[in-house]
Amino acid sequence: MKPVSLPEVKELLEKRSQPASPVAQRILAYVSTFSKLDAESARKLKQELMERFGLEEVEAVQVVNICPRTVEEVRTVLSGYKRLLLTVLADEEKMRGIADTVRRYVESASEGSS
Repeated sequence: MKPVSLPEVKELLEKRSQPASPVAQRILAYVSTFSKLDAESARKLKQELMERFGLEEVEAVQVVNICPRTVEEVRTVLSGYKRLLLTVLADEEKMRGIADTVRRYVESASEGSS
């Protein structure tokens, strides 16, 4: 099964041709509340995180879902992935790069919605 970000779930639910069930309506309300990006930006960010910083897809999706914008927030989001201890979590420059990349996408999204 492929990991899907919250913005992508929102996009999938909004494109449904059938009336949404009560559960789907609750999920849509949740992802609408907590998605900080549109689906296309989420896909681009996920790809950039995987290519530039070596994150696996599931790790990149977690970053997209939470959108950490500080090094400490990135560290918190990724600390559960033990394989990243030596490659990303110990590299302050990579952590800063992830935070800066996420911040750029979120700021761009908020400018587009204003």
